[in-house]
Amino acid sequence: MNDIELKTIAKDGKARLNEVTLNGKTFKTPLFMPVATKGALKSLPFKYLEKSDIILGNTYHLYLRPGLDVIREFNGLHKFIGWDKLILTDSGGFQGWSIPNKFTDEGIEFKNIYDGSKFFMDPKLSIDIQQTLNSDVAMILDSLIDINKEYEEQLISTDITYKWAQEAREYHSNDNQSLFGIIQGGKHKKLREKSTMDMLSLDFNGYAIGGLAIGETSQERKEIVSFTIDMLPDDKLRYVMGLGDINGMLELIELGVDVFDCVWPARLARHGKIINKGKFFNLKNNKYRLDLDPLVHNCKCYTCVNYSKAYLRHLLINESTSSWFYLSLHNFVQTENILNEVRESILNSEFDKYKESIING
Repeated sequence: MNDIELKTIAKDGKARLNEVTLNGKTFKTPLFMPVATKGALKSLPFKYLEKSDIILGNTYHLYLRPGLDVIREFNGLHKFIGWDKLILTDSGGFQGWSIPNKFTDEGIEFKNIYDGSKFFMDPKLSIDIQQTLNSDVAMILDSLIDINKEYEEQLISTDITYKWAQEAREYHSNDNQSLFGIIQGGKHKKLREKSTMDMLSLDFNGYAIGGLAIGETSQERKEIVSFTIDMLPDDKLRYVMGLGDINGMLELIELGVDVFDCVWPARLARHGKIINKGKFFNLKNNKYRLDLDPLVHNCKCYTCVNYSKAYLRHLLINESTSSWFYLSLHNFVQTENILNEVRESILNSEFDKYKESIING
């Protein structure tokens, strides 16, 4: 495994500003990772992610298409997709939950979403795929189940995740790739504690709090994260998987979370939802038909500098695929701008004030 150098520059309560170095590249957290599931962002070329330091690719999808034979020709995902910054790859555990499948103690029998065939992924295959992708950070294969499942089912999931984590930790051999453990346990604090201790015993390069953003309330999520994060070491990254809405990130940054990922900015854009600080509005609304203003005043993104709400609404309704680029670009810039301001507010011991201004502003 490849060590990650983490230096905490400032703390404001539990919120923390870190400087992190991995594979010769340095970035600051809190950080948001755009999701490039199949090696691309829908409707937005990578060149427009100027402020993004890490993107997320997916093991399940890239294994099926384009396939490892193609990736090997490029010596990894970076060259294949033309991205010279950092990449984190998810293990396939989320697809185990979201796609029809069969769980066993040894792995997951998956359905191929492209042709309906079946294949079996175990912790070693997940690592093999990620090592071939040569991402900078790989994730263990985890057993993810519905958050509302009862204690006994969550216990089984937690035990399987630990078993798979042990196999992945022992099998992993890419010295240029960091490896993160994933904490499960549903809403049960006893199981969250057990899973945390399991992961810590294996001494991963970082730790993700999994099994969230899949139906729990905001308050339930905060309670789980607050309880779990106090057990995690200060010198390792803390990552909450699958969360990336502005208010949700702010609530968890306050608890000490460093890294997030989500399809949220791009998915909102494709539905005409425009991020404006901690809120969003629907551009399809008829009141914007004659609106000469940019999407958001004082936004310096290419879209807001050059186009009106009226024109972008016209594209959204009549040439929707053309609109996705402009609207996605705006939403990503808004997200990155807020994370930049979050980091500045922590440095200046003003995070609480900043958080309230975004959520209630």
